[in-house]
Amino acid sequence: MAIDIWFPLAIYYEDIKDAQKHKNKMLDKIHTLRDKAVTKRTNEESSWTGDIHDIDQLHNDSDFSWLTLEVRKHTLEYLKTLGLNVSKIDVYAQRSWPIIAEKGQSVSRHTHPNANLSVVYYISVGTDANPGSTRFFNVSKYNELSGSLSSSMTEAYSEFNTLNFEQADYAPKEGRIVIFPSKQPHDVTANECDAPRISISYDLVITAQKETDKGTPEFLMPSPSSWVKL
Repeated sequence: MAIDIWFPLAIYYEDIKDAQKHKNKMLDKIHTLRDKAVTKRTNEESSWTGDIHDIDQLHNDSDFSWLTLEVRKHTLEYLKTLGLNVSKIDVYAQRSWPIIAEKGQSVSRHTHPNANLSVVYYISVGTDANPGSTRFFNVSKYNELSGSLSSSMTEAYSEFNTLNFEQADYAPKEGRIVIFPSKQPHDVTANECDAPRISISYDLVITAQKETDKGTPEFLMPSPSSWVKL
């Protein structure tokens, strides 16, 4: 018997060794930025997210330059693992923002339709309870033979594995970076710790290079260097 697995979801993660050296500096800056955002645009059950409070350009802030360099390094590793020739493309950080999840707060299910790759980096995570997880949802379900097999009423599966999973949870860890396709639906479950869960997200886009072979960028977004605002 042989079974081939053709369509896995590739989630990249790595623990950055010198993360603790940069932790406090980034935390201080994030709290300063949040204090400046006077109008609160999230409810009490939702994490405070910088992108909807006009704080979404951390990649242009020198206080986060170390992290942006790490994002670059690990993104290129992820792309190479997927088999991409990184000498043929450029990758840009278009947005980056802080997220603060106090006790009981979560992020609802969503995608990032404006980007190709999404990155989350965990700066601070509580340890006295469950800090919550980033949860990825299996929307393709290539092996779902009947829509009711995984329901709690049917309970047709004796075990859940990579052939039939409904979701995959990635627990946060201080100093850990996670990279995934922006189109993948995901949420972040509630932080049950007394301490806030603090992270930074990046949205990345893939474009053609400014100088490239003729015809190569036909199906890639052109380099921003050639754009004209109308």
